[in-house]
Amino acid sequence: MEILGLLCMYTTASLEDYKTRTIDVRKVVFFGIVGLVISFFKGQYSFLSMLGGVLIGIFFYILSIVSKEKIGKGDAIIIAATGAYLGFVNTIILVWISSVLALIAGLIVVRRHKLNNEPELPFIPFMLLGYVLMLTIGTIRGVLI
Repeated sequence: MEILGLLCMYTTASLEDYKTRTIDVRKVVFFGIVGLVISFFKGQYSFLSMLGGVLIGIFFYILSIVSKEKIGKGDAIIIAATGAYLGFVNTIILVWISSVLALIAGLIVVRRHKLNNEPELPFIPFMLLGYVLMLTIGTIRGVLI
């Protein structure tokens, strides 16, 4: 259930983010609430771990404000919703993997198009790809198998 919820959230948000550079916060909040309920009843992660995961998103939201949206507020909200599903450690791992993927893509875009400025790339598609990679290599519960 967790996997389906996250894949749905990332896929719908990725399409929106790619096309419009915005996301529908209502959908993300809905998926975040569903994630909290699933995680609470499944008991897979402790309340503190889920809270820590959500706080990562809040940290990125504050960073978005301070950086004048170099990191989008929608990205931060998605990260907070992710924290409700995956807990603290897995959210950290996912954000790290996604950031590395976005960095690689950004370097390719800059090099290929010979850009001097900072290209704007939607981050949510990299979160989708990062989550699929996590599932593929078995990085659920914070342990790389």
